[in-house]
Amino acid sequence: MGSVKDDIVSSLLETAELKVLQFDMHRRREMNYRNRTLQHFDMMTYVKKGSAKLKVRDRVYDIRPGTVIFIPALLEHDQYKDSDEETEFLWWHFTYKIHNLIDVLPFLNIPYMYPLKNYEKFEAVFDEFMHTTSGGGYLPNIVLRKAKALELLFLLLDNAFESAEHAVKEQPSRSFLTVLLKIAAQPEASFSLRQMAEELHMNPTYVSNRFKELFGKSPIVLHREIKIAKAKSLLETRELNVAEIGRMLGFNDTQTFARLFKKYTGISPGQYKRLFDL
Repeated sequence: MGSVKDDIVSSLLETAELKVLQFDMHRRREMNYRNRTLQHFDMMTYVKKGSAKLKVRDRVYDIRPGTVIFIPALLEHDQYKDSDEETEFLWWHFTYKIHNLIDVLPFLNIPYMYPLKNYEKFEAVFDEFMHTTSGGGYLPNIVLRKAKALELLFLLLDNAFESAEHAVKEQPSRSFLTVLLKIAAQPEASFSLRQMAEELHMNPTYVSNRFKELFGKSPIVLHREIKIAKAKSLLETRELNVAEIGRMLGFNDTQTFARLFKKYTGISPGQYKRLFDL
């Protein structure tokens, strides 16, 4: 049976949304990316044939056919070739986030490089995924594209978890993951730093600083940003007025909601809603 911590991470994964930003198949005889950092997305590359090198910190990895490279956002790395043989690889840039704010992949201990055992299945699904783009805006095709993207992620993660080269990284404690899950799942709730600290039996300043160290933002800032992200989604898609949405998200009055929304987006909720009115 899995641990409670695994159950928390599973719950976070269930609320995350996969967005594929770019993807393609390339054949290269030259490649020389040095000190590269991906700012706002992750990258996975599957090497179908040929070879290349990956350097992360002081370690150099030899990339061979059947290998997956995982480069998370903000990781400085070198990716290059030291021979002129042709290398063929499939790649995609993507995000897997909750409310487009919380990247869940860092919780999964994915190694930077690992073998892809079920490569034939992966190659077939990647080909099917690429073909879904030829259908344009045909609605069933859009659904199929999302399904194939999730299938690709499943195949990649399934192999990553089996890899003997499983990376060892610092993981957030169960208590901080629980706080993160609570904030992500309940954007309408009212949270205070003092409440969180009392539940964790910790000092409020420590809780705020440690949470920011683990997840990039303090719990209060993250909660506000999730509220705004949820508000934007409701303003885009729901037949509710601004006041109703404000109440749904736990604001005591429309003015407070409007003030915070404008602080983060630069426009009022009403102006934002009108951008999506048909």
